Amino acid sequence: MGHEAAGVKGRDLVVFRRDYLLRMMEEMTEAVGAALGLRQQNRHTEALARLDELLKKRFRLSLPLLESLPPEQIIDLFRMGGAVEVDKLQQASRLLEEAGRTRQDMGEPDQGLQLLMKALHLYVYSALNGASMEPLRLPERIAAVHEQVREYLLPLELDQLLAAYFEREGMYAQADEIWFDLGVKQKPLLHEAVAFYDRLLQRPDDELERGGLSRTEAEQGKEELLQLE
Repeated sequence: MGHEAAGVKGRDLVVFRRDYLLRMMEEMTEAVGAALGLRQQNRHTEALARLDELLKKRFRLSLPLLESLPPEQIIDLFRMGGAVEVDKLQQASRLLEEAGRTRQDMGEPDQGLQLLMKALHLYVYSALNGASMEPLRLPERIAAVHEQVREYLLPLELDQLLAAYFEREGMYAQADEIWFDLGVKQKPLLHEAVAFYDRLLQRPDDELERGGLSRTEAEQGKEELLQLE
């Protein structure tokens, strides 16, 4: 009886979380859509105000505050009882992403780029720490923002998060690109980069190929890094 009751309670929690996320996503979609419409009308200040309004309503946080804080401190704002509320964090990240695009449209490319990098950091952190992937289509958001910022020099912490995310998702070519670069340019991370190739070489050839990397390429990457020791 106890196990049955626990099972029912667990299902109830899953349904509650799903319904909660869907309600939040409806409001999020409405706010982002409204901000986008204002951006298209060149009403950028109003667009930022709309994003700020939802942040205050949902999270009791202001857009200027999130714009000013580094990602690690934003994560701490969503920490409750030792755990980070990653579903809420990824939604706040969506508003930061939209704010970044708005700043770019306003002719503030540097600030816009910094906000997009910050949003990407928070997205990837959320994905790696148990956030629901579906309501926000989190993998699509990560891919879209990464594509926009990948040509720029990313913060080291963001590179490491991305490498971990790509490896977990089986996107080995993307993880290889990051880890090899880190191994070459960041000597303290050389052993971690080599360990990444060791993990890859334990995987079947067909899995590596699906991830965009051949066994030969993985072996070559490891060998080139070992020559730097």
